[in-house]
Amino acid sequence: MIGPAIQTARRLAREARGAAALEFAIALPFLSAMLLGVVQYGGMIVANQQMHDGVASAAVYVMRGGSDTSTIQSIALSTWPNKPADAAISVAQGCTCAGASAVCTSLCADNSYPQAFTTITATGTYTGVWTNQSMSTAQVVRTQ
Repeated sequence: MIGPAIQTARRLAREARGAAALEFAIALPFLSAMLLGVVQYGGMIVANQQMHDGVASAAVYVMRGGSDTSTIQSIALSTWPNKPADAAISVAQGCTCAGASAVCTSLCADNSYPQAFTTITATGTYTGVWTNQSMSTAQVVRTQ
């Protein structure tokens, strides 16, 4: 009784026809998870770069002399391709004298002009294959 079982086991041990299919079946879940991770991370990098491109376009408008906050927001949103549904742009303008916050319409204590800054901030949520990731970027432009 044990003799035929041992002979069958030896014959199956020499058999290699299904080995590649079995190895592939074992490796497939790991390869699939890795591929989905690459797609998730790559998509997030592309989405973050597109958001940054929109903010950079608005910063160019500010560097060329534009100062209207609604126009800055409009430029950033219109040049942000494939933006998420919750895409938001905020613009803050302010001045400093010797590193301290100051009023933009008056001279500093040393009779110099205050340094004017425009900060453009973008936020949004990347919706990926497995998870959602919040994104944000900001660019500060010194205008004076």
